[in-house]
Amino acid sequence: MFSKKIRGLGNSLLFRLTLMYAVTFTLLAVISFFVFYYRIYSVTMERMDVELLEETEVYSALLTAQGLAGIKNRMAEDTESEDPDEEFYQLIDIKGNTFFATDMTAWGSLDIKKAIESLQDDKNSPFFQTVSVPNGDYKARTISAVIGPDSILRIGETLEEFDEYLEIFRHLFIILIVIMIILSTLIGWYLARQALIDMEEVTQTAEEISNGSYHRRVDVKGQLNEIERLSTTFNKMLDRIQSLLNSMKEINDNIAHDLRSPLARIRGIAEMTLVGNKPVDDYKDMAVSTMEECDSLIDMINTMLDITEAEAGVNGTAQEEFDLAVMITDACELFRPVADQKRIELKCSMPEAILFRGVRKKMQRVVTNLLENAIKYTPAHGSVAVSVAARDGGIQIAFQDTGIGISEEDLPHIFERFYRCDRSRTQGGVGLGLSLAKAFAGSMKGMIQVNSIINQGSTFTLKFAQ
Repeated sequence: MFSKKIRGLGNSLLFRLTLMYAVTFTLLAVISFFVFYYRIYSVTMERMDVELLEETEVYSALLTAQGLAGIKNRMAEDTESEDPDEEFYQLIDIKGNTFFATDMTAWGSLDIKKAIESLQDDKNSPFFQTVSVPNGDYKARTISAVIGPDSILRIGETLEEFDEYLEIFRHLFIILIVIMIILSTLIGWYLARQALIDMEEVTQTAEEISNGSYHRRVDVKGQLNEIERLSTTFNKMLDRIQSLLNSMKEINDNIAHDLRSPLARIRGIAEMTLVGNKPVDDYKDMAVSTMEECDSLIDMINTMLDITEAEAGVNGTAQEEFDLAVMITDACELFRPVADQKRIELKCSMPEAILFRGVRKKMQRVVTNLLENAIKYTPAHGSVAVSVAARDGGIQIAFQDTGIGISEEDLPHIFERFYRCDRSRTQGGVGLGLSLAKAFAGSMKGMIQVNSIINQGSTFTLKFAQ
């Protein structure tokens, strides 16, 4: 159980963000310490080298003015004011023989070979060196410089005090880094917690929605830009889901309503046929009527499936290029007998050829549905005109009739499934033709626009970008 809690904590975003803050801050603190430590060390050594160099220049001038005697006297004066364990002076020749030196007991035997070799190569450049003191647990900084024709002055100063200071600095840093790790962890936890509060609201909203509260939305005010964008997108997704749920509910209600009538007719036909003794022809008529009603139901279901697939972007048929003018002309010829029977003038204005890229069968369904509607709702002695034109880099197909028209109240709803205007209820149909036309046109990157005036007619315009 405990190991599961540990693993669960490791997978927590809050824990990981807190750990990231703490590790990042600790690394920055350690890097800052090394930079600061190196800077202190460098500046201190530079200052010590400057002081040692200034002393050698003083002794060089003294050697020129007073000779060896003056140097001996000056060394004696300097060592009287300084602890011999902290500083030494040594005057040697180019071979390493000592002319004079202060008390070197505490310093032991310091190697001078490197200094002599360096000065033999370049007498004008002093040689600085950090050496370990044989008789001590500390180091010293030395300078060796030529101050005369055959004289080398060597001055050494202990780094014990400086090392102690650095040791105190290191101990203080360790204490501070422990404190800073604790503080950075707490601050990191607080910052991560603040950053995840809005995400928790999104998560809580999602959980409430999964439990059935589909009306819930995430508040997008006063949030960080990223969280605000996430919340806005999340709310748009919820609105879309809510719209789909409402649409599905409406579709289910419409299906239940529209299926009830043909099923009731089928049952009524069967009951009337079974009452009493009927001749064989009546049973045959019942079977024919039943088959017709079943065909109507199957056609309705297939049409709904086609609409759903088109709206979902499912397109199993490959697109092809074909002559749209020929297709519409064939459709007009197909419906011309129906128009003539209703004494409707059917006019088709087509260019010689107009190429279109899309799904041929879908385009045929769109054209026939719109043409059939135009003829269906146009009274006798009216007219229906179909025209095709290439405009604005695309293709426009217009279906203009002088029919009964569509009211302003019905116009926004005519493409909804199973929606039928009051003026069209006297005609046959279930209200899926325009829904199918819009879905198929949309699947081919097209759109349908409608203009209509009551008792004057309607114009349906198909627009495709090619």
